[in-house]
Amino acid sequence: MKRFFFTSLYSLIISCAVFAVGTEKSGSSLFGQWMRDSNTNIELHVNFDSLEAYRRKVDFMPAKIIQDGVTLELEVAVRGKFRRKACVMPPLKLRFEKAGLRAAGLNTHNDFKLVTHCTHGEAGQDALQREQLAYELYRIINPKASFRTQLLTITYVNTADGSTTTSYAILIEDIDELKNRIDSKSCNDCYNMPIVNIDNAEVVTLFQYLIGNVDYDTRMIRNLKLVSYENGQSTFIPYDFDYSGLVNATYTKGMKHLGQKEVTDRVLIWKFADAPDFDEAADYLLSLKDTLLDQVINFDGLAEDSKKEISKYLKSGLRQIKSGGFEIISK
Repeated sequence: MKRFFFTSLYSLIISCAVFAVGTEKSGSSLFGQWMRDSNTNIELHVNFDSLEAYRRKVDFMPAKIIQDGVTLELEVAVRGKFRRKACVMPPLKLRFEKAGLRAAGLNTHNDFKLVTHCTHGEAGQDALQREQLAYELYRIINPKASFRTQLLTITYVNTADGSTTTSYAILIEDIDELKNRIDSKSCNDCYNMPIVNIDNAEVVTLFQYLIGNVDYDTRMIRNLKLVSYENGQSTFIPYDFDYSGLVNATYTKGMKHLGQKEVTDRVLIWKFADAPDFDEAADYLLSLKDTLLDQVINFDGLAEDSKKEISKYLKSGLRQIKSGGFEIISK
């Protein structure tokens, strides 16, 4: 009888633990709430003097975010490589307190990337809008296996002296939430994976070519996430588009070792051992031409000159994809 009691108690404890883990990640997320919220204005309070001192480190610092009078506690750290060194506001990691999320009735997906302005003035704001647009364009191409992003207006409050700066910023979905959405898992030790195991290599390659981005690596999984499914197939999820010709940020330069003179020069990179077959992927992208261009025209807040420039740039890329007249680089 005693043995039966303890066995039953153990089973109950395990069941409750499994249920708790499941419910922590189910239900509405902070990111989902912000995507549904028409008010995307928030305040981020942190000691930016200390953050600047730790720019080259990964130390987290206490912070708080306020939106519509609601305060959430979190930790903030500097992230990135080039942008953490060169930008006036380095990109940030946001890690919210799980207890605070639970208290707000939200699940515990709590790790986010924040893409901040790299330069002051209109050029910095335009670059952020263009990068947000790049994410939206890829979500048209792959609505499921792509990062959801939200363009926020953030007032950064320096708790050291009370000074403030207001700017656009891009909030990127927690990777764990993305994996839950598409029922996948991280593909660890998947470097240099053969093309037969990746279901969207050609589509991602042509998308990067379309927006003029060479700042990624399918072999080393750089500026890409690679997730895998139970059927053994894997999927690339691209991110980080600030060095693309579509964004054409003022701080970028052409990568001469890849044959770029200007950052807007398109280069098609293919690092797989097997030769590519772009026919199906090209037909798919071309079928989305009107939808992609409409996304540009309907992007709220983007300057008309930028819309015209980007539309012209995408049209030229789609013509090149249709003709198939591109040189493949395997460096």
